[in-house]
Amino acid sequence: MDASKVTLMEQFIEKCKANPSILSYPSLSSFREYIESLGGKIPTSASEAGSYKAKSRTFDESDEDLDDIEEEVHPKHEEEEEPEIIESDIELDETDVVEPDNEPPQKMGDPSIEVTEENRDASQEAKIQAMEAISEGKLEEAIEHLTKAILLNPTSAIMYGTRATVYIKMRKPNAAVRDANAALEVVTCF
Repeated sequence: MDASKVTLMEQFIEKCKANPSILSYPSLSSFREYIESLGGKIPTSASEAGSYKAKSRTFDESDEDLDDIEEEVHPKHEEEEEPEIIESDIELDETDVVEPDNEPPQKMGDPSIEVTEENRDASQEAKIQAMEAISEGKLEEAIEHLTKAILLNPTSAIMYGTRATVYIKMRKPNAAVRDANAALEVVTCF
């Protein structure tokens, strides 16, 4: 861990020791939950936090002195200090980020049509041609063959899924999502 961050953490711990009511800030709820998950006890309010200070002292005081202690425990004009926001020095590597494609939607088949055995065979042949094109790195050609296969057999979720895979390789996420959704619709309809 970065030494400057360790120093900041140590400073925060010292502030919490001096004023445990800091831990009641809403922005520190996850930190409170973490401490409690380890068996730690968090004061529920500033008054409870202050009572820890008062209990830790041994004294024989007059009423005036008790008023001074009450002022110390419950300051009247003390403003709560907001934790310092520290900018992260983490830089995001966006080299693999895929920008959305804005092309018109690809052709989809009509899953309500009756698929003949002849169309199934022709669809399988188009899929075989698409697989050959994929292996040769001809992704546009593969898309054409898979589109033909889908139009011949729009009830095949595998065809939509295969075309979605090619769209992913082409870095066209919107088209891939449309095909994945079509594949799911085909599966849930039958």
